[in-house]
Amino acid sequence: MKNNNIEISFNQVAFENQINSLSQNVDKYKKLLNAIEKITGVRELKTLKEVEEFICEKSGFKNILLSATLLEVSDEYRFIEANHNKVNLEVLNFDTDEVGTKQAVLDKVKEDATLYLDECFVDEYNTLVKVTEYLNKLKSGNSSNFLAKDYNGKFKVNLQALQNSNRI
Repeated sequence: MKNNNIEISFNQVAFENQINSLSQNVDKYKKLLNAIEKITGVRELKTLKEVEEFICEKSGFKNILLSATLLEVSDEYRFIEANHNKVNLEVLNFDTDEVGTKQAVLDKVKEDATLYLDECFVDEYNTLVKVTEYLNKLKSGNSSNFLAKDYNGKFKVNLQALQNSNRI
């Protein structure tokens, strides 16, 4: 279980890789739409079969590659053929004028790249933060008696030593 309050580290490389992948998905979708628009004249997503049927009907031939070459859209057809199933439509946001990645997906990518402190260590972390505050306030903080580990490896604060240090 994660504690969202205490962030340990952030994996910047993994985050940037995921963001780049999502950006490439958006770019591929836009190029796919442009290719479909050049072939059909309509800027809307169509299946590969619909595009092939449109090309064959327009040229009057059954061979799709020859028909695409005849209509001078062979490059666009090859792009559609190679990428029609590689675009992840589930992560795209179509609500705005400019197509982009959904905010929930971006938030999840950021969450996945962030490492949080396990709940079993939160109490110890909070204790260490309090001790650090007190140790930073000391005028002569050269004693090592203030903080020690017990036999379980948990940090314990020697409150009596801290209180006595204020008297010195």
